[in-house]
Amino acid sequence: AEVLAYIAGIDLTKPLSENQSSILNDCFLAHHIICERDQSLSLPQLVAVGNIFGEPQVQLLGDYRLDDPLNIFIFNYNKIGGVKPHVRATHWHTDDSYFAIPAKATILCAQALPTSGGSTQFIDTEAVLKVMPTTIQLRIEGWRAVHKYQSRRSQAKVAIRTPEEEALTPDVFILNTKVPETGQAALYINPNRIDHIEGLSLTQSDEILDELYAFAFDERFQ
Repeated sequence: AEVLAYIAGIDLTKPLSENQSSILNDCFLAHHIICERDQSLSLPQLVAVGNIFGEPQVQLLGDYRLDDPLNIFIFNYNKIGGVKPHVRATHWHTDDSYFAIPAKATILCAQALPTSGGSTQFIDTEAVLKVMPTTIQLRIEGWRAVHKYQSRRSQAKVAIRTPEEEALTPDVFILNTKVPETGQAALYINPNRIDHIEGLSLTQSDEILDELYAFAFDERFQ
């Protein structure tokens, strides 16, 4: 499938029919990224869009979510840096891979954009797995990667969790996965959250992870 589809002629401020919602979801499953331009959404309308694709997840970190609705995450607002906004997501990552039930999708709704920089890139992890050399596929078959909220390999700062938030995010074990609605396999990687590969020494694990990332983040899949 070709990654990224632009959708025109739809007004997300208005309730969609069941058929329209189904078409949007099918489009997302086929193309992985969909872009809907010129949408000015209120917060309840944004949550309604999320409901098209599944049940919106409550943001883990209480400091960075709105009181209502709890599903909305305020980007580039972060108490890590004090009063100065902390720019998040500056390294390759997969959102919420440290949850036992990971996110199906992330919805971004831009309110203010920089005049330069700030570009967001994506990779097609289904395509990565399909063309990965057989030697690598056989090597990692059946292996599980340990996803941690605070990984020793992370290049980014992470917010401190409360004890309640820590209890919600024990380590998760996954490396390859399948999209439930399509059955398509994908390489489930996250440089910011994967700590190591289960059962290997840290040295062996780092060598393999570095090899996987070098292959996966090739410009062919972006």
